Amino acid sequence: MVLGAWAVPQMKQAGDHPDDVQYMPFPITVDGKQYATLAGNYSMGINKNSDKDRQEAAMIFVKWMTEKSGYAQNEGGIPIVKSDDSLPETYEHFKDVELIVDDPAKEGEEDLFADINSDSELGINNGNGKKIQDIVTDAANKTKTIDQIMGEWDEKWGAAVESES
Repeated sequence: MVLGAWAVPQMKQAGDHPDDVQYMPFPITVDGKQYATLAGNYSMGINKNSDKDRQEAAMIFVKWMTEKSGYAQNEGGIPIVKSDDSLPETYEHFKDVELIVDDPAKEGEEDLFADINSDSELGINNGNGKKIQDIVTDAANKTKTIDQIMGEWDEKWGAAVESES
């Protein structure tokens, strides 16, 4: 099942075998390096129109929340503090993955992901239930391992990248 990291605790609690629930990065490398993107969950800000005392109070709260509270770790999230490179157990498959923040597409590459996604016929995030059902069927019947499935995806995605180059 394709879900975000936010769903891992709920999926583990919902089943009889929580150790069967895993979260992994998309299986593709660039020059031998694997990447995954980060996205913020809850954003915090300080209103520039607040008076100085409220801005200071807000800054103290944000610093406490991000640096001292343990919120990210308690919720299974990735800490936002740059000096904290710890990853929760959910991300055990991400230890050698470089985490990056998405920037807007470069001019002329605005449709590149959609084009590669279409060319690869993987249908990532476009409601392609057949691919997901095939994975579930292969897992249930033990006809393919996760390594075989991800190898096929890597091959298809790589070929699509080459065709777009």
